[in-house]
Amino acid sequence: MKNILNSLFKKQDHTNDDYVDTLDFSQYLSNEFKFQHQNPKYQLRANPNDKVTLGLLLNRIFDINQNEVSDLYIIEDNLLEKTGRLIRDQDIIWNLDLCDTILLKDEHGKIRYRYGENVMLSISYRKHMDGNEDQSIGRTKNIIIIYLRGCGGGKDTWFIRASIMIPAFALEDDKTYIRTQNQPQTFTALLAYDNTDPAQRIAEYHTVYNNAIKKIKAGESLGEPELWIQPLLGLNGGHDLYWGNKVLQEKRYWDAIVYFENVYHTLRELWLKNELPDHAQVAFYDSCYSIGWCYAELKLYERALFYLEICLWRGNTADKVEYINCLVQSKDVRAMWLILRELQQLSQLKETEFTDEIISYYHFLRRRRAYILIDMGKLDDAEAEFTRMLDEEANKPFAQRELEYIKQLRISTQS
Repeated sequence: MKNILNSLFKKQDHTNDDYVDTLDFSQYLSNEFKFQHQNPKYQLRANPNDKVTLGLLLNRIFDINQNEVSDLYIIEDNLLEKTGRLIRDQDIIWNLDLCDTILLKDEHGKIRYRYGENVMLSISYRKHMDGNEDQSIGRTKNIIIIYLRGCGGGKDTWFIRASIMIPAFALEDDKTYIRTQNQPQTFTALLAYDNTDPAQRIAEYHTVYNNAIKKIKAGESLGEPELWIQPLLGLNGGHDLYWGNKVLQEKRYWDAIVYFENVYHTLRELWLKNELPDHAQVAFYDSCYSIGWCYAELKLYERALFYLEICLWRGNTADKVEYINCLVQSKDVRAMWLILRELQQLSQLKETEFTDEIISYYHFLRRRRAYILIDMGKLDDAEAEFTRMLDEEANKPFAQRELEYIKQLRISTQS
């Protein structure tokens, strides 16, 4: 934005109205870019005749129906005071106009944000409230929190950020069924309110965007207004990759996840649209690997396996190793099956096909197989496997440690 302002005020032949109009367009382009790069399912636009309702948002994102909502508490937080009101009528809750909670229109039809105001919605709901599908004693009502805030307007379109969270509650007397139970679900969406027909300005946005892409591919310099969206075209991917790797080296796993997930979500959208360049695929898979690594270090194995499984698509041995390690560490029942399958595939290779990498992978699989035998309580079988490894330079140190561990297990069971 600073560069935009500097470029504007360097020009002396513009009137103040020109400055305002140009700045207005630049703000619109920035927000429209972010809006257009959301998943199309969540590109919700309102206008004076059509609303973006709370019910529409809940149904699109969480597949919640009107009969599953019980009450809504609205908290309006402005500069002077914080006020709240409770609504129990399902029709009123479902048809609540989200843009109307943030935007004001005067008697002349002019739109503005409520100055300094944020609005928080707390929705109580319970899936299948009128059904008999699940009668578990832990099926109590849950809460969705939606935080609304204006994030800029331009060209008679106004944008509102909806930050959404479902808190994670332990159910049934705090029994823990999954390791990620203490992690809330979060989501964010950018909503648009068009005070007039947006067709022309959306077309202008696409023209600017397409021209910028063409010039970048052709190696041409960008002019206005393409320069205004140039910082957004990279979506800070390089910045997030750099800082993700930097904090990962410092073992700041949660911080690293934030950076790498930014890259993942950005590149995933391009992948879904079949617009992901070949060189960006490396960053996509590397980000998935790093996210999986971090979650594994935090012992959140279910999440780790989700991202590590994506990495398997590129067929790297290193990705398989980390995926299998995560399966074994989490005592996943698929671990032994996958290891045996991999060993079977390696047994079909010709001797000339055994590279140093393949040989190293072969030893790794055998060590993991024997390790699982310990978890399965088959100590005799595991001991026999590790004893054979004592004569193998690649496996001897690991085998010695595991044999000592087996010895300690037997002593502890005897006592």
